[in-house]
Amino acid sequence: MQATGRYLRIRNSRVYYETSGTGEPVLLLHGGLGSVEDFSPQTSALAKHFRVVAFERPGHGHTADTDEPFSFDTMSRYAIDFIEALKLGGTNLVGWSDGAIIALLVAISRPDLVKRLISISGLFNANSQSPQDMNWIRSLTPESFRKAMPGLVRRYEEISPDGFSHFAVVLEKTKRLWLNEPNIAGEELAKISAPTIVMAGDRDSIPIEHTLELFRSIKGAQLCIIPGTTHFLLSEKPDLVNRAILGFLTAEEKPKG
Repeated sequence: MQATGRYLRIRNSRVYYETSGTGEPVLLLHGGLGSVEDFSPQTSALAKHFRVVAFERPGHGHTADTDEPFSFDTMSRYAIDFIEALKLGGTNLVGWSDGAIIALLVAISRPDLVKRLISISGLFNANSQSPQDMNWIRSLTPESFRKAMPGLVRRYEEISPDGFSHFAVVLEKTKRLWLNEPNIAGEELAKISAPTIVMAGDRDSIPIEHTLELFRSIKGAQLCIIPGTTHFLLSEKPDLVNRAILGFLTAEEKPKG
């Protein structure tokens, strides 16, 4: 099913978004340095049952960067403004990596906008990352990131309205974000009232202990670990991921116990 791309003015940005399918809305929230393409293995499967909407935050994909530093609070406000601008109402949020953090923050601050929540490979405290991962983030350069993630860098080069030379700026802003955020307290996670599933790969870069803590912090949450996958489970085992997402979104709702 072909997605339709459009632009929408939000705050000071001309935000790119895509829609496909019909029915109840599902909003896809991409990862850091990513784009709507992060969910390409999921979009068609979801669009058979839902109206799938995905937008690109400033500095990502087709959406130009701004002078603002990256922060998850700002990113979550963009998500809220986007939901309200399209009049989506109560929306199913599916967030991966940085997008999962944004989904958690939206569910905390605006429970009226969240029908169900799927957090995939997310974290709620930057300090939970391993020392090795923190050192890797600190050492990142445009050249080393291109070597580690050639697909992401190539996509930025092809579609960013800022031009590839701006990638160094976006990478530096992302590094500061990843080293210092998020810092979501357990009592804030406990405020999440939407039915929630916490998903991750069994070899995810997010420590499994942290994933379990996130799962246990949200009352009534479900846990789904995709076997034989890393942080990139969306593309590594899309059939298993899609089955879990659709099973959760189409299940009959039960009161939280």
